[in-house]
Amino acid sequence: SFIRATKTGAKKSKVFIAVLLIIRNKDVLNCALYQVKQIDHGKMPFQVKTKYDLAKLRLVNGVSEEEEETELELVFEKGSNLMSPLTVKWSAESGRAKKNFLVSLWKMVNEHMTTTPQFLNINYTMLQDSLSLSKTLKQVSLLGSPALSETKEYKYLTGEEERDLGVVTEGIDWAVENAEDFMEKLMNELSGLTKANIHSIMAVENDVIRLFNIMDRALHELCRLEDIMVRYEYELNEDLVRMEETLQSYKKQQIRNDNTKKLHELLTELLDQITFSETTSDVVLSLPLKTTSQISRITEAVYLIQDKRKKCNDSPLIHMACVAEQRDKMDALLQAFSERVVESVSSITTPTWNAAQTIRHSKLVPLLPVVNWLATYNKPKYDDLVAQYQVTAQTTYQKVLREFFEDKRSTVTRKSTEKILSKFGSRKSELALSQKMMGSSNQLHSQTSLASGHSTTSLDSLQSSKSESDFTLSHGSQFETSVRDSLDFMEITMSKEEGFIGSFFKQTRSRKERADMGEVVLCRFTAELESFINTSCKFDPYYALPIYLSILDRLDDAQQDSFLYKVLRQCLDTSNVYFNKMHKMQKERILESTKKAKRGTASCVLQFTQFLLFSESLHKNTRRSSLDLCYTQLGDAVCQSLEVFATAQSKMPSEVATIENYHFIYHFLFRNKIDGLEKFRTHCHKKYKDSLEQYVKGYLGTPLDKINVFFEGVNLKLKSGVPHQEIGFYSEFSKQKLKALITDYTVKEVKKGLESVMKKIEKHFTKEQNLFTVACLTMQAEFIKQVEGYENLMKLCYPDAGLKFSFSIAQIHAIFDGKSPRH
Repeated sequence: SFIRATKTGAKKSKVFIAVLLIIRNKDVLNCALYQVKQIDHGKMPFQVKTKYDLAKLRLVNGVSEEEEETELELVFEKGSNLMSPLTVKWSAESGRAKKNFLVSLWKMVNEHMTTTPQFLNINYTMLQDSLSLSKTLKQVSLLGSPALSETKEYKYLTGEEERDLGVVTEGIDWAVENAEDFMEKLMNELSGLTKANIHSIMAVENDVIRLFNIMDRALHELCRLEDIMVRYEYELNEDLVRMEETLQSYKKQQIRNDNTKKLHELLTELLDQITFSETTSDVVLSLPLKTTSQISRITEAVYLIQDKRKKCNDSPLIHMACVAEQRDKMDALLQAFSERVVESVSSITTPTWNAAQTIRHSKLVPLLPVVNWLATYNKPKYDDLVAQYQVTAQTTYQKVLREFFEDKRSTVTRKSTEKILSKFGSRKSELALSQKMMGSSNQLHSQTSLASGHSTTSLDSLQSSKSESDFTLSHGSQFETSVRDSLDFMEITMSKEEGFIGSFFKQTRSRKERADMGEVVLCRFTAELESFINTSCKFDPYYALPIYLSILDRLDDAQQDSFLYKVLRQCLDTSNVYFNKMHKMQKERILESTKKAKRGTASCVLQFTQFLLFSESLHKNTRRSSLDLCYTQLGDAVCQSLEVFATAQSKMPSEVATIENYHFIYHFLFRNKIDGLEKFRTHCHKKYKDSLEQYVKGYLGTPLDKINVFFEGVNLKLKSGVPHQEIGFYSEFSKQKLKALITDYTVKEVKKGLESVMKKIEKHFTKEQNLFTVACLTMQAEFIKQVEGYENLMKLCYPDAGLKFSFSIAQIHAIFDGKSPRH
C-alpha cells in the first residue's frame, strides 16, 4: 500500500510517497515503510529517502476518528531504551487516502508481525471489516493464480519492475476508488513480472555454473597456501624458543655481574660506616669529664660510635663475623662510657656530698649532654641517678632550712608581743597612748593643765609607757623583717632549684614528671616553714599577723604553676588558723577589759587602737579582706564593750564615757586613715555627736525655765490654729506677764545659773582629751539657740511691744569664755 503525503508543520511542504512493503529473506518476513520521492516524472524513477522498520512501531495515532481528518502520527522505538522515541507526523492528500493507508497498515501488522503497535483515535469497526474482507479476497486470488500460490518467497524489485510499478500507479492517478479492483489488477501484473524474472534467471544459469567452478579452484589454492603458512609458523616458534633461552642466559649472567659489583660496593660502604679510629676510642675511655670542651668532644665521639653501632644493626650483612665483632667492640665501649658517666654524676649527687646548691648545680650543668645520652642508652641507670639526686637534694635542703630557721628564731627577741599588748589596760600607759594617738605630749600637757588648773602626770611616766608602745611596733616590724627574709631565702632557693630541674631534665622528663620531682626535692620547704609558723605563733600569738600578711603578699606575686606558690598556699592555710586564733583572743580581751571599769579612756579602746597601730606598722598588702574583716569585728566588740563600760560608771554620767571614748577612736582613725574602717569611723563620729548632744541637753536643760514654760504655751496655741496676732489677747500670754518674766532673769541670775551647770560638767570630764571645752562650746550654742528662739517668738507675737532680754548674745559668750579653758 502507498500514500502521497507531506510533513505536518513544515514551512515548505514537499510531497512524498510512503510505501508499505513486505520483504521475505529466506524464511524471515521483514515489514517496512519506505519514504520515497519521485525524481523524473517522465520515466518515473523513485529514490528511497527513509526506511522505517515496522517491528519498532509502537504507536499509530489517527489524531481524530472523523473521515475528513488528514493528519496522522507514527511513533517508532529507537535502538537504546535511554533514547527518546522517534515521532513521524504526516498529512495525507485526503481523508480517504489516510483511511486506506491505515487499513493496509492494520492488516500488515496483524497478519505478518508478532508485536502489534497501539492504534489511537481510529474507527476500529472499519479496521475489523477490512481485515475480514482482505482474508476473503486473498483466498479467491490464490485459487485463481496457481503460480503465485506456489511462490514462497519475494524478490527485490528490479529497475524494470520499479518503472512498471510507476506506470501502474500513474495510470491510477493516485485516486483509487475501488481498492479491491486495484489490488487484483496489481497482483495480476506482479504475476507476469515474476514469470519474466524466472526466465531471466534461467538465461544466466551457465554463467553461474562457470562462476562456481572458478570459486572451487580459488578455494583449492587457498588451502595450499594455508598448509605453507602452518609449516612456516611451526619453524618460527622453534626459533623464538631458542632466542628466549639465549636471552634468559644473558640476563642471569648480567645479574651475577651486578650482584658482584653491588656486594663490593656494599662491603666498602659498610667498612666505612662501622669502623672508627683509635683516637675516638681513647677520647671515650680516657678524656676527663671536666671542662665544657672536653665533654663536647666526648659527646661527639660517643654519638659517633652509637650511630655506627646502629648502622651495624641496620646492615643486611649483620650476620658476618667481622660485623658481629665490630658490634661487640662498640657495645663494650658504650658500656664502659656509661659507667664513667654514672661515676661522675654520683660523685656530685651522693648524699654525703654537702655542697651548696649553686656549686652542685654548676657541676651538674656541664654534664647535661652525657646525662641526656645516658637516658637514651641505659634508662634504668639514669633513673637511679635521678632518684639519687632527689634524695641528696632533699637531705641537703632539710639541713639548710633547719639551720636557717633556727637562726631566725634565735634572732627574734624573747619578749612576747602578747605580754606587751596586755599592759595597754593600765592607767600607766593610757596617757602615753593618748599622747601618741592624739598629738604631742606638750600639747596634751597644756590642754589638761588649762582644763583642771593642776599639774598632770609627769613626762617621765609618759616616756616610760611610750617606750613600751614603740617597742611593740618595732618588735612587730623586726619579726616581719625576719619572716620576709625567710620567704626571700625560700623563693630564691626554690626558684633556682625549679629552674635547674626544668632545664636539666627537660629532654628526659615530661612536665608532670618534672613537677613530681620538684615536689619530692622541695617537700621539706613546706614542713620547715610550717614548723617555723607553729613555733612562732605558739610563742607569741601576735606573730600570726605578720606571718599571714607576708605570706599573703608573697602569694600574689608567685606564679600559680610554681613550687613556691604550692608551698605558700599550703602554709597560708596554717597561718590563717593562727591568725583567726589571734583575732579571737584579741576580741575576747577587748570584751573582758570592761570588768574593771575606770574613768577616762577605756582599756578596750586602748587595746583596739594599739592593735591597729601594730598591724598597720606591718607591710600593707593589696588583699586586705581578712584584715579588714578582723578590724570590723574588733570594732563591733569595742562598741559592745563600751556600752558595758558606760553603764558601769557610777561617778559620772554614761554619756560622758561614750563621748570621750568615741571621740578618742574617731580622732585616731581620722589621723591614721586606715583602709576598711571608714564606716566604723563614721559610726564613731555619729555616736560621739549624738552622746554629746544628749548630754548637753540633759544637763543644760532650760536655764530660763519660766520663760520656756511661757513660750511652750504660745507654741501650743500657734499649733492649734490661733493667729500669732491674737496671742497677746489671751490673759496667760499677755505681754505684761511676759515682761514681768523677763525682768526676773537678769544678767547676774543667768550667769549664776550657767556657771553652776559648768561646774558640774567640769567634774565629769577627764583632762586627757580636753573635752570639757567642747562640752562648754556645745552648751553655749544650745543656750544661744534657745534665747534666739524666744526672741523670734516675741517678734512674731508681740511685734510692737518692744520686749527684749536684759542680757545680750555677747554677754552670753563672755560668761562661757570666762569659765571654759581657752584654745
